[in-house]
Amino acid sequence: MNLRSVLLAGALALLPHGAGAASLLPGANSKDPYTVDAAKLDYFDKEQKLVYSGEVVATQGPTKVRGAVMTIYLDKSGAGGSQDVRRVEMKGPVTVVQKDKVGAGDSGVYDKQDNKWYLIGNVTLTQGSTVTQGDKLIYDLATGRATVTGGARTVLTPKDSTADTKEKQ
Repeated sequence: MNLRSVLLAGALALLPHGAGAASLLPGANSKDPYTVDAAKLDYFDKEQKLVYSGEVVATQGPTKVRGAVMTIYLDKSGAGGSQDVRRVEMKGPVTVVQKDKVGAGDSGVYDKQDNKWYLIGNVTLTQGSTVTQGDKLIYDLATGRATVTGGARTVLTPKDSTADTKEKQ
């Protein structure tokens, strides 16, 4: 095993996993594994950060987050010297897919202390035929509440009553 493989394995081991891990993605369960796929990973020991780049896809349970660059900042204050994620920053465009909801923005941030995900810049939240746009989306992981700020605009498209009638026949 070469040095790069050892560093990569060590960096990946730092990511949270197992029953004690926090849910890092909206709509995910804390018991779901958290995986990151990318073209490249750089680990910075002194700064305690991981930088994934090139078609980054982070997955936890039914939720996927995509972006160009994902930087994970670690906190060494865990029990037994274990490291935990304290902040995730994504450069985009960033897309978050959670079941039937899709959020998109120029960048994204997960802040463990706030327990919130933020999509920032040219935000669009789509669920079915409903589309909401704004400057910033704040998703509270504890409550499941999403808030769109900065010129929030929603377009609700009613179901086609003609199509409903045809389906009933």
